[in-house]
Amino acid sequence: MRNCWFFPFVALLALLPGCSSGSQQSRLSAILAGIQITGQSANLVVGQSQQMTAIGVYADKSQQDLTNAVSWSSSNTSVASISSGGMVTATNSGQTAITATSHGVTGSFNLTVAPALVSIAVTPVNPTIARQTTLQFTATGTYTDKSSQNLTASVTWSSSVTSVATISTAAPTNGLASAVSAGTTTITASLGNVSGSTILTVSTASVSSLTVTPANPTLPLGLSQQFTANAGFSDGSNQDVTDVTQWQSSATGVASITNSGLATAINIGTSTISGTFGGMTATSLLTVNAANLKSITIGPANPTMAPGTNLQLAAKGSFNDGSTRDVTFLASWTSSTPSVASVGSGSALASALTQGMTTITATLGGISGSTSLTVSNATITSVLISPSSPKIPIGAAQSFTATGVFSDSSTQDITRSVVWSSSNTAIATIASTAPTAVGVSAGTTNINATFSFGSTSQAGTTVLTVSSATLASLAITPSSAEIAPASSQEFLATGTFSDGSTQDMNTLVTWSTSDTHVAVVSHPGVITGEAAGVVTVTAQQGSVSASANLLVESATLSSIQVTPQQSSVATGYETAFKALGSFSNGDTQDLTAFVTWTSSNSSVATISNAQSTPGFATGVQPGTTTISAVFAGQSGHATLTVTNATLISITVSPSNPSISVGQTQQFSATGSFSDGSSSNLVAQVAWSSSDPAVATISTQGVASALSSGTSTISAELNGVKGTAILTAQ
Repeated sequence: MRNCWFFPFVALLALLPGCSSGSQQSRLSAILAGIQITGQSANLVVGQSQQMTAIGVYADKSQQDLTNAVSWSSSNTSVASISSGGMVTATNSGQTAITATSHGVTGSFNLTVAPALVSIAVTPVNPTIARQTTLQFTATGTYTDKSSQNLTASVTWSSSVTSVATISTAAPTNGLASAVSAGTTTITASLGNVSGSTILTVSTASVSSLTVTPANPTLPLGLSQQFTANAGFSDGSNQDVTDVTQWQSSATGVASITNSGLATAINIGTSTISGTFGGMTATSLLTVNAANLKSITIGPANPTMAPGTNLQLAAKGSFNDGSTRDVTFLASWTSSTPSVASVGSGSALASALTQGMTTITATLGGISGSTSLTVSNATITSVLISPSSPKIPIGAAQSFTATGVFSDSSTQDITRSVVWSSSNTAIATIASTAPTAVGVSAGTTNINATFSFGSTSQAGTTVLTVSSATLASLAITPSSAEIAPASSQEFLATGTFSDGSTQDMNTLVTWSTSDTHVAVVSHPGVITGEAAGVVTVTAQQGSVSASANLLVESATLSSIQVTPQQSSVATGYETAFKALGSFSNGDTQDLTAFVTWTSSNSSVATISNAQSTPGFATGVQPGTTTISAVFAGQSGHATLTVTNATLISITVSPSNPSISVGQTQQFSATGSFSDGSSSNLVAQVAWSSSDPAVATISTQGVASALSSGTSTISAELNGVKGTAILTAQ
């Protein structure tokens, strides 16, 4: 019967009638079906070893350790060798297959061997710098395959004498040494058991001269200029001290400047840019002009207003590089007939006074744009406030809008034309000209909006309920972010109250950063990078606070990618581009709102640099143009084709939504064109509600339900209209 063990498996099955069932099971258990090879890691470094294990799997699914019984081999012995007992040793970088064989059955294990770090070189070698200056060191690793790699951000940096110089070992300033006092120190970069070092000498030299460049530049409106500072020392040496210089702009309304020396042209005029270091100051006169401004367009175009109402106008400047910018508050505004309608010379706020027509003009740098403004004889019939009957916790805020319904059936946003009030300021307060109420204590109050002009007056009212809930916690999103100097990150502070409700608290909290040299608060929740470093961003209200981490890059911007690379848009319509920046350390950042956008052929398409619409291109006439994004010396490009396709239809969605009174509904508008393309038209269409007493709708397609009923929501553009039915319950 023992001869059965030597028959092949098929022959064994043929002899089953001559074998007992127990003997049959014994023979099955002896048949090796496969070999599984395992190791602690599939990735080794040259010089490393690890024990491999071979597990035999039998026909009856039992297993046995065969490590010392199998025959081991490596498919590439120049990469790794393996002993008879399964110990593998990595000798060179590459890939190999480790195989275990027994009685014709094999198993394999794929192994990758990476080169080992042999040495680290720290550069520059044995430098000398002056006190209070900085120097960036670089660590370069050399490997067994003779390749090299920048390890500046991976090594651990140290200084042997920190009283002479310190060195950063944290992102984003890894390897940046700061000179403290005269002497020498050893700067070391270590990774594992490998290290490299150099000697840094801090001299006793004092500053003898300081130069700021460029000298007296001229900068077009909206663009940026990097200034640098170079110091001459008493020992005859020179050093770039841009990052440790204190930068200032004498006219921040003309040009701003970051702590790293990046100036941005804000308005026409001149500003003295000064840099101070080591007790010395150098200056450069920056002139900002509008020589690149081609034309100004005023929006909304040809508006009609009712007497007593206000309208915020906007001016869009088109520049000779094909870009457009918001120049509303840079231009000077005038009205040809101020008795019909006046306009704030710097605010662009038009006020309708009496029936008639006037020409509104915006002028900047010798370039003007105009539009006609008509004042009707319509009178106010009702005032509608949205949202209807909201509820907020103590300490939270609620913003309102007021819509006027007039005798000619027209409607107009009169939020800035009414006087706001609260019937019980002990419950909630609201400023007469600012439509945001803040909860003070639990209870209800009437929020009133009163419109008065001449002999007519109408008021709207809604009930605001303030609950007894109090702020329990704050959370900031995102919890961490990375930006480049001169770019910004918007954070959102969300409050959670004792009743479990949540609310946007951005404008109610106090924002701060832990180091204003690195980053500053430019607007509520908006943090702007000034210089390389890491800061803690804090939002606080009373004793409740939250924080987030913000890293301002020190790595240089290496490239910008504009997406989509190829796109098309119909004449007169918009399409959006994005700019993604890649940095030398591998980080990426969305730079859409911070690059300077240009179009190579402004007669084909223009592209916006406005804060609200960065990267939005508008087709002017059929043709092709190159869209470019420029930031910090780098640029990215894309191709835009403008077609003569016409708008066929607009689809408004959702088509039949139902919401509760007091709630809002976001609508979208998708345009279908004659060439089969489609486009998002939410920001381009004119939105309207057939019954504003039931629901009002904003210019961005957000409807607010005021009372029960139905209203037709319409989106119209160039004579094409799409509709949806909104039901308020």
